Amino acid sequence: MHRPDPPSPQRPPGPSSSDAFSPTVILAGILAVGAVLRFAMLGAPSFSYDEIVVVTMARARWHDLLPMLQAGEFHPPLYYLVMKVWAGIAGVGETAFRFPSACFGLASVGLTYALTRRVASEPVSLLGALFVAVSPFHIMVSQEARMYALLGMLVLASTLALTASAERGGVGRWAGYAVASALMLSTQYIGALVLLAHGIWVATCARGRIAPWIAAMAAAAVLYAPWIPSLRAQAFHLHGTLQSLGSAVTARDPGDLLGLIAFGGSLFGMANYLFPGTLGPAGQCAVLLPFLVILWRGTAALASDRRRLALLGLPPVVAVAVTFALALANRYYYPRWLSFLIPFYAAFLAAGIFEIAERIHGWRDRVAAVLTVGVLLYSVPVLARLYSDPGFNHFQWRAAASLVEHQGTPGDFFLYVNNATRSAFTYYYRDPRPSMTLTAADLLPGGDADHAFTDLRARALAQQHPRVWLIVSIPFTRTMQAQLFPALDRAFRVAGSRQYTGTGVYLLEAKPL
Repeated sequence: MHRPDPPSPQRPPGPSSSDAFSPTVILAGILAVGAVLRFAMLGAPSFSYDEIVVVTMARARWHDLLPMLQAGEFHPPLYYLVMKVWAGIAGVGETAFRFPSACFGLASVGLTYALTRRVASEPVSLLGALFVAVSPFHIMVSQEARMYALLGMLVLASTLALTASAERGGVGRWAGYAVASALMLSTQYIGALVLLAHGIWVATCARGRIAPWIAAMAAAAVLYAPWIPSLRAQAFHLHGTLQSLGSAVTARDPGDLLGLIAFGGSLFGMANYLFPGTLGPAGQCAVLLPFLVILWRGTAALASDRRRLALLGLPPVVAVAVTFALALANRYYYPRWLSFLIPFYAAFLAAGIFEIAERIHGWRDRVAAVLTVGVLLYSVPVLARLYSDPGFNHFQWRAAASLVEHQGTPGDFFLYVNNATRSAFTYYYRDPRPSMTLTAADLLPGGDADHAFTDLRARALAQQHPRVWLIVSIPFTRTMQAQLFPALDRAFRVAGSRQYTGTGVYLLEAKPL
C-alpha cells in the first residue's frame, strides 16, 4: 500500500514587497536620513555669538537668569530654561549643547508628515517629510543652539493640536492646544503670528469652534501671564536698540527668504544663512521659477478643500506679511525667524509635484520622481559645502583664536570692534590680556569727541603697546571702517591679517616715532 509523502514543512512567509515599502518603513527611512544629516558634524563649527549668549545664560545662576533675559535678550524664556537644565546634565561643549536643537529638528520631520497627512495623501505627506529632512535651511537651524528648531517643532505641534481639537472636540484636546500654544509663545514672540493665523482659520473654516478656541487662547494667556512683566522690560530695552542694529529690509529679502527655504540659499548670488545676497529681484525670479510653478500647482491641488488650503496656507501668509511689515518699520529682520515655515512650504511643494505628475497619464510615478530629483539637486551643492567647508554659514571664532594663540606674544594688546566680537573671541581665547572695546559711538564720524577713536588715541595706544591685535566682526560697516583704519594708519602698520567667515584678525605694529 502506497503511503503519501508527509507534507514538507512550509517556509514562514517573508515580507512582501508592499510590506518592505509600507509608509511606516518609508517614514522610518526618512527619519533616519534626517537624523544623520542633523547629528553629523554637530560640534565641528565653533559657536556663533548668539549661541555664546545662550551658553552664558546656561552657566549663570538661576536667580540671575531672569535679569539677564530682561536686559540682554529679546526672546521669551522657555528655550533658555531648557538649555539651563540641559547644560547641567550634558555640559556646554559644542556637540552636547546643540544636541537638543538637532532632536527638535528631527521631531519636526515626523510632525511634518503627521500634519500633511491631515490634508493630503500618503505619498504627498511622505514627500513633504523628505523635503524637510534634507532641507539645508532646516538642518542649519537644527545644528544651532538657538530657539528656532524648538519653535518649529512647537508650531507644528500646536497646528496639529488645533486640527484634532476642531475635528473631534473635547476638553482634553483643547487643553493640549492651549499648552502647546503657550509653549510656542514662550519660545519666540513670532509664535503670536501663528496663533493669529489659527484664529483666522477657525473664524473662516471652523466657525462652530470659535468659542472653544477663544477659551483655549484665554487658558494660554493665563499660562503666559507670569512672563508679561519681563516682556515689558524687554520692550523698554529693545526700543532704543533696533535702530542701532540697522538691519534694513530690501527688495531682495523676499526672494532670498524663498531661496533659503527652497534649497538653502547661497547659489547664484542669493543670500545664505548669515549674509545677504547680491542677486536682484529679476534674477531671483529666474532662479526660483521652477519652485514657484510647483508651489502654484500645489496651491491649486489643495484649493479643492478650503479648510486644508487655509490650514497650511495661512501661517506662511500671515507670518511673512506681518514680519516684513514690522521689519520695514523697525529696520530689523533675520531670515531664520521664519525658518518654522519650511514644513508648510514642503507640503505645498510635495502637493504640486504630484498634481503635475497626475496630469501626465501613465507616467505619474516617473514624472514625480524626476521632479523630486530636480528639486533635491538644488540642495546638493549647499549640503556639500555645509559639511565640507568650515567657513560656510559659520563664524570661525575657534580658528581666529587659535591663530592668535600661536602668533601672540606677552604684552600684546587687543582692540575689539563691538562687544559681541569681544564676547565671541574671548570664549575661545581664554588668556587674559589688556584690551579695549570700541562701540559704534566710537566709530561714528562727527560723533561725541570724547568717545570718537581718532589718530590721537591711536598714537597714545601705540606708545603704550607696540603690538596690537585688532579683532573685527559684523556689523563693521564701511562708515566705521573709514573712521577706524585711517586713525590706526597714523600710528601702526599692518604686520599681518587673516580673514575668516564673519571675522577679521589684524596684527598691528607701532610705527617708529
